[in-house]
Amino acid sequence: MKTNPTIVGMARDICISLGKRIRELRKARGWRQIDLAEHAGINENYVSDLEHGRKEVCLRTMQALAQAFDIKTVDLLEGIE
Repeated sequence: MKTNPTIVGMARDICISLGKRIRELRKARGWRQIDLAEHAGINENYVSDLEHGRKEVCLRTMQALAQAFDIKTVDLLEGIE
């Protein structure tokens, strides 16, 4: 099966946008990446990869991040198109 470059590019764009949103929320709380990792129960390197758009986030991790930020999971996606 051939991969559609447009879809791959769109996925990359949304990962970058979500990463910026995660970084914005983290910094608003004065947290370092290790602080967010501890609050969300995920690896610090994974936080870095998410913030830089290098990794895609699964639903369980989105829920853990939202809980760490004390927001609804849907609010994590605020402003992301």
